[in-house]
Amino acid sequence: MRTTAGFAVVEDEPVARVRLIGVLPHLDRPFEYAVTPETAAAGPGMRVRVRFSGKDTEGIVLERAAAPTTDRPLAPLTRLVSDDVVMPPALMATCEDLAERCAGSVGDVLRLALPPRHARAEKADRAAAEKELAAQQEDGEETAEAAGTASEAADTETAPTDGTPSEETSTEGADAEARPRAGTIHPGLAALIARAGHPEGPVPRASLVLEPADPWTVVTADALEDLDPALGGLVIAPDQRDVARLSRELDARGLAHEVLAGAEGPEKRYRTFRRILRGATRIVLGNRSAAFAPVRDLGLIICYDESDDLLAEPRAPYPQMRTILQLRSRHERCALLFLASSESIPLRMLIEGGYLRRLSPVPRPAAEERPRVVAMDDYLREREGPSGHSRMPREVMRVIRSGLERGPVLVQVPRSGYVPAVACTFCATRARCPHCSGPLSFAGRSGPLHCGVCGRREDGYRCPECHRTEVRAMVIGSTRTAEELARAFPKVPLQVAGGAHGALADEQVQDPAIVVATPGAEPAPAAGYAAAVLLDADAMLARAAYDADVEAVRRWRNAIALARPAAAGGEVLVVGTATLPAIRDLVARRSDLFLERVLHDRAELDLPPTSRTAEVVGEREAARSYLERTELPDGTAVFGPVDLERPEDAGRARAVLRIEPGRAPQLAEALRAGVAARSARKDRGSLRVRLDPPDVF
Repeated sequence: MRTTAGFAVVEDEPVARVRLIGVLPHLDRPFEYAVTPETAAAGPGMRVRVRFSGKDTEGIVLERAAAPTTDRPLAPLTRLVSDDVVMPPALMATCEDLAERCAGSVGDVLRLALPPRHARAEKADRAAAEKELAAQQEDGEETAEAAGTASEAADTETAPTDGTPSEETSTEGADAEARPRAGTIHPGLAALIARAGHPEGPVPRASLVLEPADPWTVVTADALEDLDPALGGLVIAPDQRDVARLSRELDARGLAHEVLAGAEGPEKRYRTFRRILRGATRIVLGNRSAAFAPVRDLGLIICYDESDDLLAEPRAPYPQMRTILQLRSRHERCALLFLASSESIPLRMLIEGGYLRRLSPVPRPAAEERPRVVAMDDYLREREGPSGHSRMPREVMRVIRSGLERGPVLVQVPRSGYVPAVACTFCATRARCPHCSGPLSFAGRSGPLHCGVCGRREDGYRCPECHRTEVRAMVIGSTRTAEELARAFPKVPLQVAGGAHGALADEQVQDPAIVVATPGAEPAPAAGYAAAVLLDADAMLARAAYDADVEAVRRWRNAIALARPAAAGGEVLVVGTATLPAIRDLVARRSDLFLERVLHDRAELDLPPTSRTAEVVGEREAARSYLERTELPDGTAVFGPVDLERPEDAGRARAVLRIEPGRAPQLAEALRAGVAARSARKDRGSLRVRLDPPDVF
């Protein structure tokens, strides 16, 4: 073995294959280095420092070998950063597989998976681990001494002679009897938990749609309680508030857990990471940043509301949370469970493909599962007269007034900042491009209609439903809603959540009060809302995105889940066109008609997930050069590049690529090779490549 001069080499397995972090895409491969006596303890999964291209670079050891595979002289491992195995083999396999699927580099995935090392946090955690070990040893000795006196104490203590349980015991029994466990309501969930962690046989993976009477925090806590104590559990939720809610539920049950959040400082985050790494606790909670948490003996992964845009990774290679968890389930053979108040299109496709099982609950009366949901139909509008066609009819005021007699009332309005959408003035059908099915929008305030995907100008647009030509932009805000309600109910406390008003904590919700919130910002009071009003439903559906209807249903159902069941007086009013399929789906109970129609429409329009897409965004010349030089698979449809319109995107362009799902791996490989070739040529200009972006159309 040849090495550079000036250092000694160990005799046993002197070669280390290292995967570098943060190198250029065309250098994204393992490199070999010589192991010195100072770094002899370096093993697979450990952090090391090496010299690469004249710089001190961090890497992860993949394996040790007896001989190199190259005849070039090997440079030494500069330093062993830590003897912690921060990247176990199964997690490394997940990172490598994810890079291939996302057309990215393994180094970028490792950067997402590993938090920066913090020396002070590592030193403090090592000291804490030693204290915990010493305390366990002392507890073992004390337990042995106390074993002899335990039997004597048991003989002297007697149970109540009248057979009446104590007050504490009876209270706990009443609570347990009043609330059935999740495994009883969903028998399939109990089977999944029982099967979790089996080394042989199929890995259980399932999707569960929750009813408002079954909070996701309670279902998750029940599943973690029933999990084998020898197995680890990982729970991913979109928002830090969701994580905090689940953490409070687990604390109330006495379940030890760790919270790995991206909002924590580097020292606290790394100390939590090390506690997870050494198996101090078996349950880990977190949001997007916890997807790669190295949970020991991982047996169950639970993801709540996987379609939430907060789970979309904004950093390269832009992986989807669903893909990350699927790969972890595959490589670590752990059970996978998706929880949500509304089933998403990707999960429906996975169910139809046989990858996931849908877990159905035991039939119960609808009044015990969900609130009474009513849409503002023609009958209610005509009964009111002209006011029935206003933005807030008298029926809205009645629902709010009636709900305030029982508790707080939620009023959900579309969040501010939506991209202006264009819809038919008569039937509210969204205007789509007849060429690529992308959303149409106005060029400027009064310019012609054009497509932001393929760049087509549409001067003769005609609605495909009613064949009318008049269209209008739909933009709705939330501040005016709060002002109108404050005038209508001057003596009732009014609280606003979301947007410029910031977040509102769950415990800050007054009773009674009117809470005006944007989707995703709704606080969750402990007793639930007595009533809820979903305003501007048509505007939510007219958002300029191909999945606006499915996304609207998801946000509405999340708000409905915060209301009390009908048996407790809960009611929900949806203000919109009651004949629209998305709104009818809210009124229906566990109906598949809406999703089946969406899948049928997307198949006809060749929209995801019936097709796979990719997005290329960058400087105009860089995007065009990349598309010209990259050898795309046959059958790839290329739309664009089209210049971006926002002032901050001046000089930038966007192209959309579309291919059939069976050839998606070929497209990913071609795009990845194109990025590597561009890096090797040192082409100028910034460029971003994303596969299956959620906002592609």
